[in-house]
Amino acid sequence: MHILVTGSTSFVGQAVIRQLAQAGHRLRALIPPGPEGPALPPGIAVEAVLTAPADVRGVRAALVGVDAVVSVAGAGKAVPDDDPFRLVRHIQALAEAAADARTPYILHLSTLGAEPSSAFPWFKAHGLAELALQRSGVPFTVFRIGLPFGRGDPFTTTLALLLHATPVFPLPAGGKTLLHPLWVEDLAATIALTVESRPPRGETLALGGPEHLSLRETAEILAHTLGLRRRFVGASPAYLRHLITWLRYFFPRLPVSLFWMDYFAADRIAPPDALPRTFGLLPERFAYRLQHLQGVPWRRRLLRTLFAR
Repeated sequence: MHILVTGSTSFVGQAVIRQLAQAGHRLRALIPPGPEGPALPPGIAVEAVLTAPADVRGVRAALVGVDAVVSVAGAGKAVPDDDPFRLVRHIQALAEAAADARTPYILHLSTLGAEPSSAFPWFKAHGLAELALQRSGVPFTVFRIGLPFGRGDPFTTTLALLLHATPVFPLPAGGKTLLHPLWVEDLAATIALTVESRPPRGETLALGGPEHLSLRETAEILAHTLGLRRRFVGASPAYLRHLITWLRYFFPRLPVSLFWMDYFAADRIAPPDALPRTFGLLPERFAYRLQHLQGVPWRRRLLRTLFAR
């Protein structure tokens, strides 16, 4: 198959490209213009198409001769100062271009909690993006996924930086919110399997790893992996919002935004047996796949993140 991958420069996109290439597919990557070069996996033949994701004409040209689209842009977390509704514009452009090009299939990655009527901008944007895809008339499958993690992921990397920054770590509402980590290679394998053998049915599937972990348990596992002893304390979400706003005034490059607080405002979980039951895959546990965090000069990275211009 000839597959177009959008959002291919993210850590999820790189894993997806590796898995699809190993399965023997021809790959084309949609690369947004910018000052930095594309972060594509080395050693893999990928046809790169340079165009803005919101440019319908450019996306339509990228779709010529394509058998399927894997849209992974929605799998990442919003970075500080990012516009959450940029995702909506990108998916609207993809849906319009795919309808014009009569694209056979779109597999789109969304997030658990996506809802057009959500009070939280990030989840509202994901819900609106899904709605645009549903209205396009193009055959599709949507995966609403838990927290993807792996080498280079924004969640564990940012949390590791914060754990190195303070010996007393505040957690919103005591860290009781349930999360659903999903190893990125398990996610990529599921995508490859779906593209190859599961026909589009206009369905939306909720996917996650084999365990539900509270935010506190997640932070404790990370601290143990990093060899850190930290004291975790509960804090009011309102207080943490003010703290983040204040800290980002002095440290504009702080890799934490209010979107983080939105994610931890409610449980974000799927059935823990979704991958074995639906796809016959046994996903990896969170604590077993954190080797990428070991041996990293975290204190140096923290100083560079906070003070570099």
